[in-house]
Amino acid sequence: MTTIEEQARLALMAKGAAEQDLARLAACPPWRHAVFAGMMAALVATPAVPLPLRFGLLVLILASIALVVQSDRRRLGVFVNGYRRGKTRLVTFPMLALILLLYAASCYFALDRGQPMVSLALAAASFVIGYIGSTIWQRVFVRELGA
Repeated sequence: MTTIEEQARLALMAKGAAEQDLARLAACPPWRHAVFAGMMAALVATPAVPLPLRFGLLVLILASIALVVQSDRRRLGVFVNGYRRGKTRLVTFPMLALILLLYAASCYFALDRGQPMVSLALAAASFVIGYIGSTIWQRVFVRELGA
């Protein structure tokens, strides 16, 4: 018969092993980071395109989100939300703030100033920020799991 302390220790060991397994599986392939970065770039680029195409891009972005969630669930068994508690928020919120600033600038230049090429340059910058941010987020997540 096991004591409560032994059961608690075994439960903690099982939790640690599950976190180690998730950390190993959480290593996203480069295409996964690129898809996230592409969604961010497409969002920032939307003000540069005509309105009907803008709606098409937004539908494509939303469909991409659903496909990423489905792909992660198939690969990992779960989808880990980028807004989860923990140190990953220290990556998520600054990255989100940068992307939103680029989007606002894109709206200003494309819609107010009539300079859509600036929006496309901002979209390229948001791709780089999204890709780098996604890889940093993954490293922080894996480290947080203790791997």
